[in-house]
Amino acid sequence: KLRSHFSSRSERSSFKMVGDYDEPGRQYSNGRGVWGSQGSNRSPFGSQAMHSQGMHGSHGKHDFDKYSGELNQMRKVKQTVFDLLEPLEQKLQQRGQALERQRADLHAQRERVQSRREELITLRAELEQQMAAATAARYGIWACCIRPTNERAIEIESRKERRREIANYAKEAFEGADENDDRELTLEELRQIEGENAEIVMMEADVNGDGVLSKREYVNYKIHVAKQVGRQARRAFNSADLNNDKELTIEELRVIEGDNAETVMREADVDRGGSLSKREYVDYKIRKAAHGALRLR
Repeated sequence: KLRSHFSSRSERSSFKMVGDYDEPGRQYSNGRGVWGSQGSNRSPFGSQAMHSQGMHGSHGKHDFDKYSGELNQMRKVKQTVFDLLEPLEQKLQQRGQALERQRADLHAQRERVQSRREELITLRAELEQQMAAATAARYGIWACCIRPTNERAIEIESRKERRREIANYAKEAFEGADENDDRELTLEELRQIEGENAEIVMMEADVNGDGVLSKREYVNYKIHVAKQVGRQARRAFNSADLNNDKELTIEELRVIEGDNAETVMREADVDRGGSLSKREYVDYKIRKAAHGALRLR
């Protein structure tokens, strides 16, 4: 009986591949192949398998709702963070702008102090020369015994001191503009101390052509500019000193300075004598060149 029962059951069952149909519109599938009884739409694994499929569908919907809720929560948190960061960013921008203004003010103040120090060097040299001349006139023929400091020695010492001041100022300016402390100035950093002349300075001072300035390149360039401007100023002074008295009046100054003669006289006349000596005029031109107001021609 058992043999006949299983034999008849096996004859009634068949193995069907995907795509096979018992009846029009009826298909039985469970992965690679389908097991089904002819004339039946039940799963070969029984009602438990179909119940399991229904459970999986409900779990998928539950997971989707869960993830959607978490995503919405993350969006709310993100927006909250952005709302908090926006005023902080505005404050940082305002603080950065204030720091830039303070830096510009400090740089301008440092330039004024440096210019004043260089004026004092010129003034001291002028006073020493005037004192030496007065001493020589007082002692007459006995002045040779006193050996007052001559004009040449005063001029040499004045130039040395002025170059030291220019070098020290250039070093301080370089270190102040070197924001990342890499001992090199990029074009953007150079603009902090040279302004509109930054491109010209970079082109003239970059000796090795690597696109940045080392401290030595920058300092040497500023000293070189001072020397070149000094030579040009001496030639201009000699051409304007028509009576060869080693002083320039306002009329003589107009020959080389034109409409700027009054301004130059007011700023360069450190001893307030009403005229400019060669040292006063040359030192004035060097000061302007050292602080970027004049360029080599």
